[in-house]
Amino acid sequence: MMNLKHRSKILKRTTKVLSVLAKYGFDEIFSRGRLRSIIPAKIRNKSIPSNGAISLTVYQRIRMALEELGPTYIKLGQMFSNRTDLLPQELIVELQKLQDEVPADGIIVREKIEKELNIDPEAYFSKIEDKPLAAASISQVFRATLKTGERVILKIKRENILDIIESDLVMMRSLVRQLEKKKPEIKRLKLPKILDTFEKSIRIELSLQNEFNNIERFRKHFAGTGNICVPGTYPKLSNNNILCMDYIDGIKVTDIDNLIRAGLDIKIVARQGADLYVSQVLDHGFFHADPHAGNIFVLPDGRISFIDFGTMVGLMPSDKKNLEDIIVCIILNKPEMLVSVFKKIAVDYSVQNEEKLRRDIFEFLEMIGASSLANLDFSRIFNQLRTLLQENDVNLPEYLYQLMRGLIHLEGIGKKLDPEMNLVELLKPYYKNILKNRYSPKSIAEKGFDNIKSLTDCITHLPEETLDLIRKIKNNEIKITHELAEVLK
Repeated sequence: MMNLKHRSKILKRTTKVLSVLAKYGFDEIFSRGRLRSIIPAKIRNKSIPSNGAISLTVYQRIRMALEELGPTYIKLGQMFSNRTDLLPQELIVELQKLQDEVPADGIIVREKIEKELNIDPEAYFSKIEDKPLAAASISQVFRATLKTGERVILKIKRENILDIIESDLVMMRSLVRQLEKKKPEIKRLKLPKILDTFEKSIRIELSLQNEFNNIERFRKHFAGTGNICVPGTYPKLSNNNILCMDYIDGIKVTDIDNLIRAGLDIKIVARQGADLYVSQVLDHGFFHADPHAGNIFVLPDGRISFIDFGTMVGLMPSDKKNLEDIIVCIILNKPEMLVSVFKKIAVDYSVQNEEKLRRDIFEFLEMIGASSLANLDFSRIFNQLRTLLQENDVNLPEYLYQLMRGLIHLEGIGKKLDPEMNLVELLKPYYKNILKNRYSPKSIAEKGFDNIKSLTDCITHLPEETLDLIRKIKNNEIKITHELAEVLK
C-alpha cells in the first residue's frame, strides 16, 4: 500500500505534469473527468495557442512539453526517437531534437562531497569548479583537479531525482492502463513491455555505482588495446551519488575541422571508431547503448575515448550466438533460417500468418542484396525491419533494438567523417571468423560431445514410467492396436 507521504509526492508531481500539458495546449487530455479539477483555472487557460504560438505544430509542442517535464519524459522521448514502426516521421524528427540539458541546481560541491563521502575535500582536491561543465536532467558534471595533479570530473546526481522519476513511472503505468481500456487497438503496441524496458533502463542510469562498474568492466575488455582510451576512476571519491573519473580532453568525433587541425586522418578515425564498436558487440558482448557524437572523443594522439557509461548492454553467450546467427542469415540471404532465429529468440511471437512473415523477410533480404554496399543505409534497413516485425506481431529482445539504435548512430558519424565507409564491409572479417569458429573440426567435435551429453542427461532424468515403457516395448510386452474405423466409413 502507498503511504500518505508517497501519495502526496505523486499528487504534487501529477499537478505539475498536467500543468505543463495545459501550457502546451494538451488540456484535452484532462478536459473530462476528475483530473481537470486538480489544475487551477489560471493554469488550465494557459495553453500555447492562446499565447500566440499557433504556428507550432503538435509535434513541436510534444517535444517542448517533454523537455519541460524533465528527465523521465526526456528519456522516454529519446527511447522512442528511432521507433519509426510506431510513430509518425514528423514526431520522430522532433524527438531526435530532445535536449537533456536543464538549468543547474545551486549545490555547493564541496559540501556535497563531504556529506556523501565523509571526507574533507581539501585533503583530496586542489581545485573544484563551482559552475557545472554540463547540467543534464539526472546529474551535473563539475571539473576538478586532484592534489596529485590529475584533472577529473565529478558527476553528481541531482537531489530528489529518484522521487520525481518514481512518481512519473506510476503516472505512466496508470496512463497506459487507461489507454488500453479505452482503445483496445493500443494493446497491439505492447506498451507495458516497452515501459518495463524503459523503467529498467532509467533505474540503471540512476545508479552512478553501476556506471563506475561499467567503466571498470569496459577497461578490462580493452586492456592492452592501443587505439582506445578508457577514463580512469577513483573508488575513494565515488559512490552511488557521485562518480569521480578522469577528464577526457579530446576533440568531439564529428568536429572535422579540429580533427584535421590536430593532424588526424578523419577516415582512419571513422574506421577505428567503427571497429572498436563492433568489437564491443561481437568480441566482448558488452557495448555502449548510446554512442552518439557527444559521447565519443578523439585524443590528439588518435586514440578513441567513449564517455558516459551509464547505459551499457551486456550480452549472454546465447545472445551473442543469436546475433551471430542473424548476421550469417543476412549475409548468406537465408530467409527461412532468419525466420527460425527470430522465432527462437522473440520475447513475443504472435504471428498469425507465417507464410506472410517468410515472404516479408524474403523481400527484405532481397532488397538488401539488390543494393550496392556503397548505397546501403543502416537507418533505413533497421527501420524497415522494425516495421516488418511490428506488422507481423514479432517482438525481439530489447538488446537487439538497442544495438540497431547504436549502429544507426555510428553509421551517421562514420559517413560524416568518411562518406565511403560501409559497416557491412567492416562486418565481413567478423562474419568469416564466425563461420571459421562454427565449422572448424574442433567446434564440430565439441557440439557433438554437447549433443551426446544432452541426450545422456535427458535419458538419465526420464521419468520411471517412461523407462518402464521403453523396457516393455523392447521385451514385446506391448501390443499396438491401430483402428481404421473412421477411415473405412
